[in-house]
Amino acid sequence: MMKSLPRICFFGCGYITAKHSKLLKKLYPKIELSYAGREPAKAIEYRDRFRGAFAFDTYHEAAQSDAFDIAFIATPHAFHAELAVLAAQNGKHLIIEKPIARNLKELSAIERAVKRNRVRCTVAENYLYKPFIRKARKYVDGGFIGEVLCIELNKTSRDTVTGWRTDAELMGGGALLEGGVHWVNLLVSLSASEPQEVVAFKPDVRYDTAVPFEDTVLLTVRFRNGVIGKLLHSWRIPNTLRGVRLSKIYGSEGVITFESNGLFLWVAGRKKRISINPVDFLGFKGMHRAFIERYMSGEPWEPSLERIRSELQLIELAYRSFHSKRVERIT
Repeated sequence: MMKSLPRICFFGCGYITAKHSKLLKKLYPKIELSYAGREPAKAIEYRDRFRGAFAFDTYHEAAQSDAFDIAFIATPHAFHAELAVLAAQNGKHLIIEKPIARNLKELSAIERAVKRNRVRCTVAENYLYKPFIRKARKYVDGGFIGEVLCIELNKTSRDTVTGWRTDAELMGGGALLEGGVHWVNLLVSLSASEPQEVVAFKPDVRYDTAVPFEDTVLLTVRFRNGVIGKLLHSWRIPNTLRGVRLSKIYGSEGVITFESNGLFLWVAGRKKRISINPVDFLGFKGMHRAFIERYMSGEPWEPSLERIRSELQLIELAYRSFHSKRVERIT
């Protein structure tokens, strides 16, 4: 077991790096953070802003430094594989923003580098650490709604999409890959099983959109335990309730209804419960605590690369089903 906090260097100096840095400093005031980016001035700005240790002029300079233990890759995902391989080759453990890559080929390159260089790797999937998941599973396992039949997730909002998210080459996919990966992870967590089959559709109508590939998708998954999952994910459909959306877990004896992000839930079945979860309902604090504490204790990080691969494969096959118009089987 390690006694000292790991030293972290962020590769990329954008909004999400600032969010992670602020939270890490709040949770662990003595943690040592460094920064690298395409613009040296930005790395210096972030180092000074978050009372960091080092600012590197280039990613290569950062990777070759012995000043940190973990490379936190927080660039657009088109660059994740290249930077992750670079950092792994220099013995750095990896935390990578979601999605981990544009496709399974890029993920394979990361997996090979991780195995060859014997480093750890995970993705910064905060949805895995949402507190309401444990409560929902507690009610399900306690038989409150009987046998789970279907899970329905609804995430709709009218998002303004600009910058690299409008670039087909940098995106490698659409809303399902860049944002929907969170909701796929949540669907898998709530199912307590592995995905077996998937089919997905996007609207076949003409309208102006800045999002390459798709901004709206309806996805259905059959899990190995027989449960059916449905995800409606959209960056286009307006939401008039200030982001509040309702999702459901349907059972043979009742229903769990919850605000899609997990802010609250209520159970109507064999037993009734109401639960409000305002503390860390997005899961960021839980995620960072788990990463730091598991690193220090030597325990594996979650999600594992095996789970990350399974969920990225699900997304790839969902895209394939756009064209095949049939159910795609997950191997």
